[in-house]
Amino acid sequence: MRKVIFSIGILSILTLVFACNKSAVSKFPGYEEVEGQLYVKYHIKEENGKKVELGDIVSMSMVYTIDGDSVLLDTRISGGIPVKIKADYGKYEGDIMGAFLGMNVGDSASIIINADTFFIKTAGAPESPYFIDSASMLHFEVKILESIAEADLRMAEQQKSAEAASAEMGILQDYLTENGISTPATESGLIFISKTKGTGKKVEAGKTVKVFYEGRLIDGTYFDTNVESVAKEQGLFNAQRTYDPFQFTVGQGQVIRGWDEGLAMMSVGGKATLIIPSAIGYGANPRPGGVIKPFNTLIFEVEVVEVID
Repeated sequence: MRKVIFSIGILSILTLVFACNKSAVSKFPGYEEVEGQLYVKYHIKEENGKKVELGDIVSMSMVYTIDGDSVLLDTRISGGIPVKIKADYGKYEGDIMGAFLGMNVGDSASIIINADTFFIKTAGAPESPYFIDSASMLHFEVKILESIAEADLRMAEQQKSAEAASAEMGILQDYLTENGISTPATESGLIFISKTKGTGKKVEAGKTVKVFYEGRLIDGTYFDTNVESVAKEQGLFNAQRTYDPFQFTVGQGQVIRGWDEGLAMMSVGGKATLIIPSAIGYGANPRPGGVIKPFNTLIFEVEVVEVID
């Protein structure tokens, strides 16, 4: 049975203890107590799988329960999203983080750890959840799905982002061609199409502006509006919401960059369409609700109704 790697000094001590009396150190049958109140049992050893090394970003499926009974987390039923950690040595007695070093991709293991140790020391909570006794033991079932060096992961993510951004530009160009839009983009990529030229006070950085807006994706899907009639028409109406003009201070980063730039080109009474690529929108960050996904170009119809000095 493989040992857990924590640090050179601790490993030496553990090796000596196991050599003297391996069977006497664990109160959980089949488990090894590798440190105080940290017990590990390995089930699968994938010799050909990549070894988890210090600094790797490790993805794993995980189920953990209170005393082997009440389930606190099961990644198999919570959207299938694996747990990701950065592999590191254990930082304290009984640290679960050290239990993954030396495992291989494809390996699975059972781990038992004291609840207080996990929630307070590992998770950084001020105390364990109120419904968990401090003496309870958490039972983890984990399987290593992937282990990637942080530099390699960063490079892969950069490549993926570049490909997604390129695809976005292709979709945007198709949209512009299909809709006969030839308005040149600004240096940032914003396409500003004036619909009605405002005759009132000009929008400027540092001033507060009130705006009516309609927001949709490039495929026509509406995701937000503060125009009540449009909200009802598009199935977005919320009776708890007040459909008043949206207010923010221009140039202070309170809105996406495309809005700050676009609104600064308008005056009170003006109406315009803002076509905002993700580079000056939400980038690779999806928005709550799931409608706006990474690298989505956004289109806003905006109307400036007031500018406040």
